[in-house]
Amino acid sequence: MKNIFLAAVFTFIGIFTAQAQWYLGGGVKASFQKESQSFTLAPDGGFSFENVPLSLGCAIEYGGTRKIGEAFSHSLTVSPYLRYTICEIGERFSFFTDLTADIDALQLGWFDIGLSPGVSFDLTERWSAEFSAGFLGYEWEKVSDDKTLQKFVLNFETVAPSFSIYYNF
Repeated sequence: MKNIFLAAVFTFIGIFTAQAQWYLGGGVKASFQKESQSFTLAPDGGFSFENVPLSLGCAIEYGGTRKIGEAFSHSLTVSPYLRYTICEIGERFSFFTDLTADIDALQLGWFDIGLSPGVSFDLTERWSAEFSAGFLGYEWEKVSDDKTLQKFVLNFETVAPSFSIYYNF
């Protein structure tokens, strides 16, 4: 029974990955303000299914912040996502939304899950650029040992949008 289950799993994986296009990329963010400076490096990878408008991927985001009078702090976030391409305009533009979950990988002190809209532009046959801004979802944060904060979030960040570059195999 175990062998049949493993064979079915590998067959399923083989079918979907044979009809998929792999991609690698990511983004970089930086913020320089009077009171603080921060940066984020976010490599990203996954694959797009050929016959359906879905992609499956994961980003790993490392960030650091230095505030005046405080020590340097850093963060590590794991963000798996399922992308649905809503529509394509011409041969180069497409609108998408990501169902994403962000998980604090260092302290396990917070996570969120929700939708994030975006636009993709194919620069060439292999290279693409993406722009996304906003989040609609649920957020959980551990405030202290016995207290948590839970909230629904609607956030449209026009001040700090995300911009990424990808290479498609």
